[in-house]
Amino acid sequence: MQEKVLVIPTHEVERLTNGEKGVIEVKIDHIKKIIEEQGRFITRDFAEYDEELRQVIPYVVMKTDQGILLLRRTDKQGEKRLHNKYSVGVGGHIRFEDSPDPWQAFVNGMTREINEEVKVQLLDLKYIGLINDTASSVSRVHVGLLYLATVIFYGLNEPDMFEHAFRSLDSFDELEKNLEGWSYLTVVKLKELMQS
Repeated sequence: MQEKVLVIPTHEVERLTNGEKGVIEVKIDHIKKIIEEQGRFITRDFAEYDEELRQVIPYVVMKTDQGILLLRRTDKQGEKRLHNKYSVGVGGHIRFEDSPDPWQAFVNGMTREINEEVKVQLLDLKYIGLINDTASSVSRVHVGLLYLATVIFYGLNEPDMFEHAFRSLDSFDELEKNLEGWSYLTVVKLKELMQS
């Protein structure tokens, strides 16, 4: 059976973000309402090529008193374009199996994605905003819901897929050209929030 993933209409993302790119501070109630009322599950193969729809992805940054969790993808991962790229977010597609109810699926799917990738005790989870990036054909069919999680970190669940370290936000400047697109936008936003 083909994987079915959660999508919402692209025009709703553009409306919520006023067409702005980057991490846009949109109230959680507004995006939740769209997911509840217009979220649906379609086959992932179809979703990857339909720019009228955005696949909804939780993107969770892990923070401890040592800094932000930085992941570097190893060449053990299937997607060659991402080898040796750095990421600050944990997350992935929301599936119909997470719940037939779109918002509950998002909540359950975010928990599942965190548990699949890292071993952590969650102390706090704060929603930051929407990641709206239209720079590539891949990013144009996804929208991220960015969260900052304060955690106690116990390790990675797939240590052969990633190398990891904890870094202060200030130290990310030297890595910028090697950050994945959403990670770059996330670091920019988190720095901005720290200064305000």
